Amino acid sequence: MNEQRYCSDYLLAGVGRADITPPLDTLLMGYPDPHGQRRAEQVHDPLQATALVFKYGETRAALVSMDLGVIQDAHVADIRRLASAETGIEPHNIAVCTIQTHSSPCTQLIWGWCDLDLDYIERIMIPGAVNAVVDAAKSCLPVRVGIGVTMSEVGVNRRPLDRDHQSFLGQYARGLYDPEMTVLRIESERGTLANLVHYGAHPTVLGAATSKLISRDWPGVMIDRVEHFTGAPTLFFNGAVGDIAPRVLNGGAIGDCANVRPRDPSDPGAAIGDGLDALREVGGRAATDAMRAWRAIKDLRDLPLTVLVEDYELPYRPLTPLAEAQRQLAAFESRRDEPGEGMCEYRHWQAVTAAHQSAPQSGKTYRQTILALGPLAIVPFPGEPFAQTVLTLRDLSPFQHTLCVSTACGNNAYFPTLESLPRGGYEPWVGKAMGAYLLAENIADVLVDRNLEMLNRLYGRMDRPWPSDQTC
Repeated sequence: MNEQRYCSDYLLAGVGRADITPPLDTLLMGYPDPHGQRRAEQVHDPLQATALVFKYGETRAALVSMDLGVIQDAHVADIRRLASAETGIEPHNIAVCTIQTHSSPCTQLIWGWCDLDLDYIERIMIPGAVNAVVDAAKSCLPVRVGIGVTMSEVGVNRRPLDRDHQSFLGQYARGLYDPEMTVLRIESERGTLANLVHYGAHPTVLGAATSKLISRDWPGVMIDRVEHFTGAPTLFFNGAVGDIAPRVLNGGAIGDCANVRPRDPSDPGAAIGDGLDALREVGGRAATDAMRAWRAIKDLRDLPLTVLVEDYELPYRPLTPLAEAQRQLAAFESRRDEPGEGMCEYRHWQAVTAAHQSAPQSGKTYRQTILALGPLAIVPFPGEPFAQTVLTLRDLSPFQHTLCVSTACGNNAYFPTLESLPRGGYEPWVGKAMGAYLLAENIADVLVDRNLEMLNRLYGRMDRPWPSDQTC
């Protein structure tokens, strides 16, 4: 990596935004609905793609926050390729992230849940993301950055245990979660240019049974309030969502999913929240926390931008033996059209059986991009990490602030911890909906190790301390 000199390089940033709201009657993603019953009837709040482009010397990078659930690896690559062609930013210096709302179009192929809405993806999603990056790249100004941190109870652990010591989806108030919310305030001479909010909790306040709304869920309420008070576009990046629900007063965790403990449908806790009241409740709490951190920022600095791109492998478990796969396939034959578990299991065992006809795969190569602004590093996770993983990496990281971003730059379902696997439950199981191969049982440890190695290399190449002004 080239050395960067503070006296000749200044941090510049630009922000861009595009509307990616789908038309009404669009199928919504996030819950088992392979037969297309959950169609959008109303736009509660519009979906957007918002981009931040940074430039420091010859280094340029972009962060894109998309108000969607999860997007496929191939479509991440399409956005990067097209945005790079328009702006000259290196493709892998563009981090494409989603907020993971469950009230947006079907942008992820997941057996038992949904197919891809290719019309939306090709006509609205990809062009919108590219346009946001292009607009941001055209509007770069000299900026300084302030970093604020506060504690927030927007999230809560969602893996309580039953009498048999097995996990189910609920609220576990004593369980581990990441309470840290980080806010970046990006200031130009004209005032606040943009804000970035990082926090980890599923955007699932609007459950499947109760909502056919297009919405950013609770992050939308937070974003709108922060933008109202600061007058600047605000990007949200989700953190440790793997085992974290939004903390709603009725005690729910998620609605109408396979492997959720059966509950009386008349029980209001059977869905995640009690409608728009819960949405305002959680989103308002998040906005209050974000503004507390924002207003506490007093130190604005011209921080250096550095980027490190490296490949590492996401290892797989060995395939289930062929005889067992064939037995499971026969067992789920009668449930092959059942939304959620039935279809998922059948398609998974079908894929395992077919995979035995080819050479075994040891893993999947992932190209990681870590972006640092002075003492703060942004680490994409191509899936959903658990709180323990994020907290461990943050504790070991050499950076003062390490923001782990979920559902970023790829799609690999959940990254459960080794300790969570014997407890079972939804998160370790749902990897079957993605393909024949399951990620290695120690995938969370692998992610900590590989990212920590990169963080240490990146930190070792940077000049310190960070400057407090633009003079040498």
